[in-house]
Amino acid sequence: MVVQFRVLIILALGSLLLIEGVLAQYESKVVMGKVFLDRNRNNQLDAFERGLKKIWVSNGDTIVQTNKKGEYLIRVKKGQILFPIIPSKYTYADGKNWWHIVADSVSNNFSYDFGLTKQKTKKEFKFLAIGDIQVGDTTELLQASNSILKELTNRNDYDFSIYLGDLVNDEPILFKPLNRMIQEIDRPAWLVYGNHDRDFNATKVEQSNLFNMHFGPDTYAFFRNEVLFITLNSIKPIGKYGYEGVYTKDQLRFLRSMVLKVSKDYPIVISQHIPFVGMKNKDEVLQILNDYSKVLFLSGHTHTVFQNYINTPAGNTIHELTVGAVSGNWWTGQKSWEGIPLSLMQCGTPRGYFEIDFKKRSYKLKYKGVDLPEEKQLSIWSGEYNGEPTSFLSKSNEFYVNFFSGSNRTSVAMKFQEYPLQYLDKVHKMDPFVAFIRRSQSEQKSPDGHSRRTPYLRKPSRHLWKGKLPENLEPGIYKVDILVQDPKIKDFQQSIWLWK
Repeated sequence: MVVQFRVLIILALGSLLLIEGVLAQYESKVVMGKVFLDRNRNNQLDAFERGLKKIWVSNGDTIVQTNKKGEYLIRVKKGQILFPIIPSKYTYADGKNWWHIVADSVSNNFSYDFGLTKQKTKKEFKFLAIGDIQVGDTTELLQASNSILKELTNRNDYDFSIYLGDLVNDEPILFKPLNRMIQEIDRPAWLVYGNHDRDFNATKVEQSNLFNMHFGPDTYAFFRNEVLFITLNSIKPIGKYGYEGVYTKDQLRFLRSMVLKVSKDYPIVISQHIPFVGMKNKDEVLQILNDYSKVLFLSGHTHTVFQNYINTPAGNTIHELTVGAVSGNWWTGQKSWEGIPLSLMQCGTPRGYFEIDFKKRSYKLKYKGVDLPEEKQLSIWSGEYNGEPTSFLSKSNEFYVNFFSGSNRTSVAMKFQEYPLQYLDKVHKMDPFVAFIRRSQSEQKSPDGHSRRTPYLRKPSRHLWKGKLPENLEPGIYKVDILVQDPKIKDFQQSIWLWK
């Protein structure tokens, strides 16, 4: 009967393309609907509004395509989320209209329509990659609203943002007020599911339900300006509170189906919470992406900034950017006069996020510290490594440069007076500012009683360089030019002053 019913519906709807994925599941049911151009933006299909053909629709596993009337047909199971894979020249009409959760009561005559509106495509565009807001109570929610969310509300120079998971810190009750503030920002936002976004009062299978209710699917895709964006759920629950980084079979099917729809040199941006290098079955993804030459992974989770370059068996290179956290080191550290904690990350990076600028099919990165000027791309430590912050040069004439978005492919050099250009040495050690905070806390000199101590101050920074001025310098003030080059970052130069 299930097979006969399926055939009848396909015949009734006309020429729908072949459904991809695993359909022979007895607990699934056939549903249908329409993707249409929502001209009056009222989020409902009116008689004068036409369907949109060749729009992909998915449940996070299976992918189908609408026919010439905009109609689709798909099998679904309880708990799956239906959504269109929005093409570049369209966007969703409403924050909650681009997805739908399949309920218990879904029947074989169930129908759901999706309204899209037109938008202009661009050869150049900017989006923001934002890691770990991770608010755990109303105090931290207010700190987020008065820092990162305030900054984004007042920016109008980017196209959309991607929040890379851990929106809350094990407190799903904060989803509603946080989502309201995100939706009030006048730019589209795409959300990623993190390990601290789980509902621990639910079963393992249903831990993501509250996230889905407020923010939509945890596995989805969309196109924007000749770039394919894919979001994956990197969290597999273990025990009551544990987890590991594993891609499920349905996600692998979804990823495989999506990348097959684009050419091998098409830019693909994959967003997830846990860094790709930390995933247990990443080799399965490497096989899927083996032949693709322009893949960028975005992740959060570690509350540090770093980059990886991973080679595929075919010789292509996958670029991974772990973007840090706008909560910094979990909203801890000495509070400012506005009540916002310093929360310097373990790698020495201030709270912030990344701007990613695409031009045609290439991109450049730029780190943006929250409430910091755009030119604040690095920090300078000029004194003794185990001393205090100062502008006086150390006795050895050594100093440290932390270029926040640096990687193993970054070169940092200095130009000093008439001396030849000198390249600084990349070092693998703790950022000196972080080491100072650690000493101050162990000696109980900071923070004050109104602030929280910063945890986890033990990791070396992955973007720290050491330089040295010539010996036998006369006492005085000296100007030094710092020059940075990186294949994924615009050339950067900054002048600093050091006292001898």
